[in-house]
Amino acid sequence: MTCLKRCLLIAGLTALFGRSAPAVDTGRASGTFTLDAQASTLAYAACYEGEDMYDSSKKNTMVVLTDVALGDVSPSDDWELAQRGKRGELVALTVRLDGAKLVNVHINHKGLDGTIVLPGQWFTYRPAKAAAGLAAGSLTLAKRDSDGHAYSCTVEFVAAPAPVQKAEPEAAPEAPAPVPAEQPAALPPATTSSIDPKAMTALLVSAMMQKDEDQALKLVKLGVDPNAKDQYGVPVLNWAVMMCMPRVVQALVDAKADLTYQRAPGFTILQEAGACPEAAKILKAAGAK
Repeated sequence: MTCLKRCLLIAGLTALFGRSAPAVDTGRASGTFTLDAQASTLAYAACYEGEDMYDSSKKNTMVVLTDVALGDVSPSDDWELAQRGKRGELVALTVRLDGAKLVNVHINHKGLDGTIVLPGQWFTYRPAKAAAGLAAGSLTLAKRDSDGHAYSCTVEFVAAPAPVQKAEPEAAPEAPAPVPAEQPAALPPATTSSIDPKAMTALLVSAMMQKDEDQALKLVKLGVDPNAKDQYGVPVLNWAVMMCMPRVVQALVDAKADLTYQRAPGFTILQEAGACPEAAKILKAAGAK
């Protein structure tokens, strides 16, 4: 067999069966993440199953790449990753995979208030063969600007599920002393003026994450700010689109939600609605580009 034929055969087998596993140990990564010309070495890789953003019957593979070991932090603890990233204690890239397709990458780093989400289309992702329960591949991002920062990365990984941390047993609380029954005082009727706006936003996001469209609609009608954002800076309209809730999208549009916000440069709300045609129709009719 000639050298050319051997090369063509190897290329064909690679395309058919996937790339061989990266040359890194299980639970490790090898590569760099660069923020504004400051490079960090990514050395650790953990994975877990996360709920699909559009289909509750599916699971996505979430790969968390960090420059330091997570220790007692669960890779699925988005809040703790964001807080430690903000304080400069770690750099974290959370890669969302739908099968062999890269959906997006969440990034946490020093000084960032929350999490930045970069679209999967910006990256080159190549899956690799891995044992059951592991996730392997390589991820590359040519220099891209977003929210005033320049990002790039080149890394390969073999991610493994993080060990389960056993919680210490808690002592049973003592029973409180009985309190004499009293006639409850009359309460004034509930009004939106007495509800913390941040709490309403959190309730709305929670309802959408639980796929409770009726509850989400009630909260919008109660007066949630249509341009409110969650703790990571994602607007509630984007949540309604990601969770494919056309009625909530319509209610937020009617409440004058901003249709020009881009979670990443060039990544418009209409593009984000590509997987939810009904929401895309509403947004396009409202003038979204």
